[in-house]
Amino acid sequence: MAKGDTFFLRTTVTQAATSTDYTSDNIDITGYVDVPRGRVLVVDRAFVTFTGDGNSPLLEADVGSGAISRGMTAQVCSEIQTGLVSMSNNSLMQHVNLYCATNDTAFTMIEQENALNPGEFTGGFIVPTNQIHCGVDVGQSWAGGIDVGFLFEVHTEKLSLTRIQELLVSLTAN
Repeated sequence: MAKGDTFFLRTTVTQAATSTDYTSDNIDITGYVDVPRGRVLVVDRAFVTFTGDGNSPLLEADVGSGAISRGMTAQVCSEIQTGLVSMSNNSLMQHVNLYCATNDTAFTMIEQENALNPGEFTGGFIVPTNQIHCGVDVGQSWAGGIDVGFLFEVHTEKLSLTRIQELLVSLTAN
């Protein structure tokens, strides 16, 4: 459960039409943390949304025409990445897949919620860095641009010895 002193951070990553590049944005949290002194940002909940560019819902035209399907993966990490990371990467806090298909008569969307959406973190996900990395990757280009929105309910916390131990275990597990 989130603490009473939470606030929200957000960003949008736009995957341009016809692009297959990994696209990302970093939310600078330097103003909220002092990592060497044990003050960190803790994510209580994380939300991911998929819309067409320009705040429209995803449409059949965003996927393409004819019998076609497309997928995309959104990830959130506590370290900067240059591409998608595996589930064994300790900086990964959320990973969501979206699959869309059309055959010119029906339009289907399936969101695979690997980390749940919203991601709710019991005790919070400690971000031991000065930024939150949000990235999007597509296997094949889409006909339309896609905006992937990221919203985080967060609070700051001065780490106790117990929380420092929890963080060390989570960073070194695997």
